[in-house]
Amino acid sequence: MAKDLLADHYLDLSGIACPVNFVKCSLALENLSLNQVLKVDLDIGESETNVIDGLKEKGYVVKILNKDSKKVTLIISSEKK
Repeated sequence: MAKDLLADHYLDLSGIACPVNFVKCSLALENLSLNQVLKVDLDIGESETNVIDGLKEKGYVVKILNKDSKKVTLIISSEKK
């Protein structure tokens, strides 16, 4: 499988409930080096809102890469604002 050119690490958290998905994202980000990027798939709704808001509150840069009716894909920079 080819390395994802957009991300250094990837988490598929589809079907994972809050706050577990937020905790997993936070732990993964803590293990990244500066300027590395985490790609995350989440369910739309509460998971999306809580993870995005929580990570932004912690100072991470969160961008929505793709979104459909069931899933959102985020790109999260390990470099805090």
